[in-house]
This record gives sequence, C-alpha cells and structure tokens, in this order.
Amino acid sequence: MKLRTKLTAASILLIVIAVTACCALILSFVQKDEMSDVSNTGITDYQSFYKSFRQTVATDLPEEAIVQRSFLVNAFRSTDGFQEFSLRQGDEYICNNAGFEIESLFQKSAYDSAGGDIDLQYRVARVSGTDYFAAHATLKIGEAAYDLSFARNISAITDEIRALAVKCVLIGVAVTAAAAIAMWLLVRRSLKPIDRLKAGAGELALGNYANRIPVKGRDEFSELAADFNCMADAIEENVGMLHEKSARQQAFINDLSHEMKTPVTSVLLCAETLLGRNVPPETRNRLLTRIYDQGKWLEALSQKLMTLVMLQCELGLQPESVEKLLNAVQEATAGALRERGVALTTDCGGDTLRMDFDLMRSALVNLVMNALKASDTGQTVTIRAYGRTIEVIDQGKGMPPEEVGRITEPFYRIDRSRSKKYGGAGLGLALVKRIAQAHNARLVISSVMGRGTTVQIVFEQTDPKG
Repeated sequence: MKLRTKLTAASILLIVIAVTACCALILSFVQKDEMSDVSNTGITDYQSFYKSFRQTVATDLPEEAIVQRSFLVNAFRSTDGFQEFSLRQGDEYICNNAGFEIESLFQKSAYDSAGGDIDLQYRVARVSGTDYFAAHATLKIGEAAYDLSFARNISAITDEIRALAVKCVLIGVAVTAAAAIAMWLLVRRSLKPIDRLKAGAGELALGNYANRIPVKGRDEFSELAADFNCMADAIEENVGMLHEKSARQQAFINDLSHEMKTPVTSVLLCAETLLGRNVPPETRNRLLTRIYDQGKWLEALSQKLMTLVMLQCELGLQPESVEKLLNAVQEATAGALRERGVALTTDCGGDTLRMDFDLMRSALVNLVMNALKASDTGQTVTIRAYGRTIEVIDQGKGMPPEEVGRITEPFYRIDRSRSKKYGGAGLGLALVKRIAQAHNARLVISSVMGRGTTVQIVFEQTDPKG
C-alpha cells in the first residue's frame, strides 16, 4: 500500500471517529436535556394531580361503600389532567385512561424515584411503538390503598431526537466524504515532492549524476530535497574522482607497458643476435653491455614502481638529522654529477625533522638527478634546508608554466628524448610527491624558462602520521 493511501485512510478513519464522537455527544446532551425536561414536567404534573385528587377525596369521601366508587370516579375525572392518569385498587381499574397496565412497567424493569413526601417512581418506556413517560405511586384513601399511575405520550419528542440522529448521521457522512476528498487532495499535493525524489533517485540509478531536484519552500520535503541534492553532488564528485582515477590508472598501465617495451625489445634483440650467430668479441661485449644497461633500467623502473606501492603503507617516522640527510644525498649523487661536470652545493640551516630517512634520501636524490638532467656542464645544483623546508635549486632550462602542474604525473616527461638519453622513466617527481605526502608534507614547484627550477618539500607544522 502506498504512503498516500495509508495517510488518506488513516485520516479518514480519524475523521469518522471524530465526527461519530461529536454526533454521539451532541445526541447524548440533547437527549439528556429533553428527558430531564420531560421528567421534571411529568413529576411536577403528577405531584400536582396527586395532591389535588387526594385533597378532594379526603374531605368529601362518603362513608357508604356503595357510593364511594362513584364518588372516586367523579372526583378523579373532575381533577385537571385526569386524561393521562389511571386509578386502580388491587387488580381492578376504577379508571384507566392509558389503555395499558402502567403498573407493570415498574415491576421488573429499572426505574427512578423522586424525593419528597410522595413515594413516586417514574421512567421512560416504549409500549406498542409509542414512547411514554410513566409515573406511579400508592395513594391511601380512607383505609384502602389505590395505585395512581401516570402515562404521558412523548413520541413527538423522541421522534425529534431520532430525526436529529438521522440528520447527524447524514451530515456526518457528508462531512466525512468532503473531508476525505479534501484530505486525499491535500495528501496528494503534500507528497508530490516524494515523486520528484523518486524520479531523482531513478535518474541517479540510471547514471545521470548531474540531475538535481528543485528546492521550493522551507518544509521538511524541501530540506530532504536539499539533502538529496547534496548526496547527488557527493556521488557525482566521487564518481568523477573514480573515473579520473580509472583514467590515470589506465594511462599508468599504458605508459608502463610502453616504457617496458623498449628495454625488453632491446634485450631480446641483443640476446637473439648473440644466440643466432657468431659475433666478434668487440660486438659481443657491446651487446652484453647493452643487455646489462637495459637490465639496470628495468631494475630501476621496478624499484620505483615498488616504492610507489609501498608508500600506501604506514611509515614509521622519527626525528632525523637534516645535515646527515644532505650529506647522504651528496654522497649518492657525487658520481653522476662529476661525470656531467655539474657541481652540487649544500646549505643546511635546519636541525632535525620527523621522517623516514631512506625514503627522504630517495626523494632528494630524485630531485638532484632531475636537476642534473636539466643542467648544462659548469652549472650548479643547490640543496638548501631551512626551518621545515628542504629545496633543490638548479640553473637549467626550466619548464613552461602549463607543464608544472603535470610534471608529477607518473611517466609524464616534458622532453622524452632527453629522458631516454639519461635513462629517465618519468617516475621521479611522481615518487617525490608520494614520499612528500607520506610525510604530511607539500611539494611546491616553481620554474622559469631559461633560468631554472626550484622544488621545495615543505613539512607541515603538525606531526605527520605517514
């Protein structure tokens, strides 16, 4: 069952209960008031008749028994209002104007009693389809006891109450029907935003992440729509990030395949030459040297890829001497610098930093080697440490501004021919960036064409968590 149906049904049920309760209370109050008036009027009339009749028979009652019956009949009929009364002695009626035995109504059924000097019993009863107010008391005349009963037709009043009940039912049905229609329209209108939310969810399920729900008003559905839009924004952003990550991974795989293809092909060709023919010693040595160089290239490439993978794990950082780090970098790059005729100077203004010593040395070695590839003979590469910053500065060719943002992507190279010449795989700065991130540090690159490049590793003030 749909929510709008449940709400409409529940609302109609509540309306029916409310209308029924109101009608029942109104009828109850009306009936109580009318019956109270009928009872009060009937009791008053009965007491008035009772006293008048008793006074008449008490003063003028003849002594002869034969004459007493005629006297009682005449006295009864001469009293005002006798038409609603009956007089009985024992089982014999002296006068019965009701047409039925009123006294039988007070034998088994419940009845009320009025206070005062008359032991009066009264009730409302239905006899042969007619409603009556009945009252009964015992009247003593001389030595004999008589039943003086009263029966007043109140069908007009009870019929009005029943007519009022029918009207209440009809009005209640009409009000309930009108309220049900109004409630159905109100619920339908109020729950329209749910249809928009459903449609929006369907669009998301179909992959339309740009779809948004219009927010109108300030009710709960508007807040829900706003939250839904925020969720859609987050989903769209995450999906975009996943697509971007997937594209980068695919590009990484493509570039890796391309990078490995060259040395593998070279190794296979050299090996095929050595295995397929007799070659002079000089050629064999040259081919073996080529195989060795290409093997070292593959080894370096695999080590860098392994480092990229290992950086996803948590690092154990501890305070390390910055001066010791710079000396280790200088020692590791001394041979390559000397071979190219490029000088390396260090300027250590720092004390200690929390780091993984080997990884940070690898990062700085990569930066120095990149600076070496960009430098010409006679130029100088500088490593400087101050505060929480370590930077590598070269005087080389520099980079165009549009390339600075992409230089840290894996396998991305500005000058592919120069990188091939010096054995580069395009992973150096990607490694440096990942190492910096693992140390909760930032990699800042600034470069000017023809004037050189400066790469900074800036450690954050808080303790890194790896």
